[in-house]
Amino acid sequence: KNQGACGSCWAFSAVGNIESQWARAGHGLVSLSEQQLVSCDDKDNGCNGGLMLQAFEWLLRHMYGIVFTEKSYPYTSGNGDVAECLNSSKLVPGAQIDGYVMIPSNETVMAAWLAENGPIAIAVDASSFMSYQSGVLLVGYNKTGGVPYWVIKNSWGEDWGEKGYVRVAMGLNACLLSEYPVSAHVPQSLTPGSTASGNSCE
Repeated sequence: KNQGACGSCWAFSAVGNIESQWARAGHGLVSLSEQQLVSCDDKDNGCNGGLMLQAFEWLLRHMYGIVFTEKSYPYTSGNGDVAECLNSSKLVPGAQIDGYVMIPSNETVMAAWLAENGPIAIAVDASSFMSYQSGVLLVGYNKTGGVPYWVIKNSWGEDWGEKGYVRVAMGLNACLLSEYPVSAHVPQSLTPGSTASGNSCE
């Protein structure tokens, strides 16, 4: 996914986290709407930035935790414009959260949490590889090589970094990545289903 010329990284981070948690809970993979948050979430600032925690809070307080599908509410803010919030019977619920978890700001705890629960929404000071503080998705890590590293998914498309991902050294709080880790919580599926189990910030 690509946020384009819109400071909506926070929405992509929040939605990416929800997509992952939804799949891991047994509901299957579904592409969800970032535009819903960009256009409708009045706790945040659309293309001018926001916080993943506030996005989760807005969904819980105003949408009963419901996130619409990307297909029914596609992303249109790639040019930097924010359309009015869409209120239509054609919007299709794609997932629902029932809370969120503030993860301790400790890389060891974060690694254990990620291994057990899946990707984490984080904020990074990414001035070395982007121009501003950014909301991204912490999706994995590797401790087997000489330099352990995190794997982070950005929202600038596949042409950025390593097909949209970047590696950041573990254990150093590089890019301040351990400052604000958070994840949505979703209800478990009641039916059996499949579950998902060289750049730097120097």
